[in-house]
Amino acid sequence: MPTALSVPYPLTAESERAFAIRLPSQRSDVQILFALAIFLSAFLLFQVELLLGKQILPIFGGAPAVWTTCLLVFQLLLLGGYTFAHGIAVRLTLREQTLVQLSLLGLSLCVVVVASQIWPSPIMPLASWRPAVENDPTWSIVRFLLATIGLPFFVLSTTSSMTLHWLAKTAPGNPPYRLYALSSAGSLLGLLSYPVLVEPNLRLRTQALAWTASYAVYVFAFGICALLVRRVASQRPELVGFPEIRQDLTTSPGWPARLLWVALAGCASVLLLATTSHISQELAVVPFLWVLPLSLYLLSFIFCFESDRWYRQGVFHAVFMLAAFGVILVMRPNADDPYFVQLGACLVMLFAGCMVCHGEAARTRPHADHLTQFYLCLSIGGALGGVFVSLIAPRVFPNYWEYPLRVLACTALILFVSMKEPSSWWHRGPTSAGVALFALVAVLTPTVIAPVWPAAALFPRLGRLGMAGALLVVAAWVYLREQSSTKRRGGPWAVRLAARFSLAVLTAGLAIPQKADFFHVVGRSRNFYGVLSVIDVQPENYLALRHGKIVHGFQFEDAARRSLPTGYYGENGAANIVIRHWPHHPMRVGLVGMGTGTLASIGQPGDVYRFYEINPDVYRSSEGTQPYFSFLKDSRAQIEVVLGDARGSLQREAQQENFQKFDVLILDAFSSDAIPTHLLTFEAFQVFTEHMRGPESVIAVHISNRTLDLGPVVVGVAREFGLSAVRNISLPSKSYLWESDWVLLSHNDASLDLPELKPGNVPFAAGMKPILWTDDYSNLWRVIRQPVITVSLH
Repeated sequence: MPTALSVPYPLTAESERAFAIRLPSQRSDVQILFALAIFLSAFLLFQVELLLGKQILPIFGGAPAVWTTCLLVFQLLLLGGYTFAHGIAVRLTLREQTLVQLSLLGLSLCVVVVASQIWPSPIMPLASWRPAVENDPTWSIVRFLLATIGLPFFVLSTTSSMTLHWLAKTAPGNPPYRLYALSSAGSLLGLLSYPVLVEPNLRLRTQALAWTASYAVYVFAFGICALLVRRVASQRPELVGFPEIRQDLTTSPGWPARLLWVALAGCASVLLLATTSHISQELAVVPFLWVLPLSLYLLSFIFCFESDRWYRQGVFHAVFMLAAFGVILVMRPNADDPYFVQLGACLVMLFAGCMVCHGEAARTRPHADHLTQFYLCLSIGGALGGVFVSLIAPRVFPNYWEYPLRVLACTALILFVSMKEPSSWWHRGPTSAGVALFALVAVLTPTVIAPVWPAAALFPRLGRLGMAGALLVVAAWVYLREQSSTKRRGGPWAVRLAARFSLAVLTAGLAIPQKADFFHVVGRSRNFYGVLSVIDVQPENYLALRHGKIVHGFQFEDAARRSLPTGYYGENGAANIVIRHWPHHPMRVGLVGMGTGTLASIGQPGDVYRFYEINPDVYRSSEGTQPYFSFLKDSRAQIEVVLGDARGSLQREAQQENFQKFDVLILDAFSSDAIPTHLLTFEAFQVFTEHMRGPESVIAVHISNRTLDLGPVVVGVAREFGLSAVRNISLPSKSYLWESDWVLLSHNDASLDLPELKPGNVPFAAGMKPILWTDDYSNLWRVIRQPVITVSLH
């Protein structure tokens, strides 16, 4: 998703005299208008991405794939904008280009005005208009975004390409360095200001209205720019004809260059999307985590295209490989590194990889006459990367293979450009660098291959460190000899050999964890909501349901223990205790998030257990005549299952006055430890409380999490609704029980004052301040655990 601005090469003096048609760019008012149009287009593009992403999360269940699908739509719209700009640049005269652009601006403004009369804001539809969530809502998200923002986003995406094209035509001797810097600053400011300033202080509707007002200012500024260019074109029509006039001045890029640009942009796009998806799955799907990788992606564009001095092949190739090995270490099977260590490794590798991809693209950029073609190629690559991650990978790969594959693809591109470039390390690398690289390989190889060759783990750590130290000493000695010698010694054979060994270790390190994910797997599925695996665990003799890295329940296979409630929902868990000691039966129990359906095992005749599950594959593991998990099938209670996002389903039921009158409502909808924030907001609890039977009813919120302490958030909504809150942490008393952290809420203190709960009741942290999350605001920084506490089973 490029920023679409480059540093064009100036024309020769001869061509400049022959073809220059000057825009009155020395006038300050003209400069301000062009600067304002470019700045606003970049700023508004990135602002609206985050705004709409946050707006649709509750509609489509808050899954990590919601954001990657949003990015796909934005990339496709950018591709459309660049294609359009390139098409009219090569086929129409300047006068015709400005006429088309003015028509688009007017049409988009009319659409915005009409939408503002129908919806609460031009980009915020009525709730009744929003689509229902499907099993795979990808196309629903695409249709939703195209309807709400499609035309304005498309118009914004044409701005930078058209503006630079017009400036190259009307002022070829004045490369727009300042405008490039301004556009980059606008993009980054739009991205970073959203989670810091906009999201915490403005409600979504206010955000949408402010964005619309800014868009109107942009239309005015860019429209005036188009009129100015049109006037200049009218003054010298004989020199501003069709682009064929200039074909003899520059050589059009060939297909090898075009394909390289597409590949580089595609690799960077896959890096961005796969990294964003990975880090969101392990924490939460919120703009804060979207901004981090997108900012690094954008920064790599700024550095690489602002000046040639930032990108150094050898430096960033080495940083990328080191970061890739770091990611391998934190992602190895059974690794339990703190989340922020994993996050740091992933982000360093993302930035280094994007610097390599965008740096190589910047090094090979064409003459300014072919600027629109260059950015069209970059946009095609970005869109193809989005299509691969969002549409192809979930349907082709049984696991998240796009993440390791994108590392290998970037490594392959590094090798390709290094072999192609005579001055690169592949052709001129010193022997000392190769020996130092062998030292790194010596340290990492046993750790990488230990999961498939246990004997490697027995190699003494001191032995590995000693071998690496000896190689580093040799590398230092060779380096000193190289520096003291006036003649070049030897060749790059050591670097090439070390690079080949490193590639082999890197490939093994990326492939082995994927292989480990298939150990003892008896069932697997992947869809929009993630990867589910059913694991046969022996000799304990149980089946476990794993989503990502987190186990969400298990059931013993032998008849004697099949009906035992296990894991978080065992006999000492708060939710189990509340249900088992409910004073009257039959009772109605609502459960948001099914897992293996463990709590159904304690249902009594006449009880109703109503599960709300967004992932249909989770339900399939417990349905049919021979399900993997039989808790639902064997339950004595009546089982009801509602597929779809729980909040949306309950809201529709409330609108139909089909109130469920739950005695107990269990909220446990984690997705590989990623928190669906839309289920913990004030608006969500407005829906939940409508479905409770009476003041004695209990809402049990499961907040076990490795990285976040959600207690203050639950207490915040409890305070708003006048609910009493009790925190209960159950410690495992048997091997099949897990430690679990619950917050119980009720209007009736007696419902929470159970003797069986008291051993696990714990006070909230001293000085804890309740935090209220809303659909407009959620701040992860305030709930991050310090230090990180692990309470999940791996």
